[in-house]
Amino acid sequence: MKQSKITKAGLFALAISGLLFCSAVPQTAPANVQAQPAGATKVRVANLKKCIENSKLGKQEQATFEALKKQMESVLLEKEKVLNEMASKLEDVDYLDSLSAEAETELKRKFRGLGQEYQQLQSQYLQTLNQTNMKVLQKINEKVSEAATAVAKQNGYDIVVNDEMLFFANPALDISDQVNAYMDQNNESTEQPKK
Repeated sequence: MKQSKITKAGLFALAISGLLFCSAVPQTAPANVQAQPAGATKVRVANLKKCIENSKLGKQEQATFEALKKQMESVLLEKEKVLNEMASKLEDVDYLDSLSAEAETELKRKFRGLGQEYQQLQSQYLQTLNQTNMKVLQKINEKVSEAATAVAKQNGYDIVVNDEMLFFANPALDISDQVNAYMDQNNESTEQPKK
């Protein structure tokens, strides 16, 4: 029986494709960048992917997403196990010969019904994971934008751009670490104490 699995690579590709559609994010620059002439626009870049992967919020959201994915996979694996057991019975000629015509028909009907249920469940899970992934990316994108704006204001930067939207940027202009530090500090101050 051909089976379709939710792969980590597929989910990663989905997450990366979500990143490509994110809007430009304001960001700040490190102190070692040369001073610009008075009146010059101060532009910095931040790496959204790096902010997602390295910030505490990003790691928390990734862990929550992985837990949801594992829970859904366990349900699918249980259904798949039952389907495989039924499929082996249907392929066993001796077993089928021992059944009455009605029992064989009933087994085939149950197998088809379970197969359809499995496919619907798999489709629902993939849709749920996709929606959850997009919500997580949107939430983190908003937090990165807020952090980049705050860092830009603190350091007098005029523009912060998501570096994935650029063909080239001098690495000295990258303020991703500053944005992550701001996000981590802000995230800690808004977390509810655990009881």
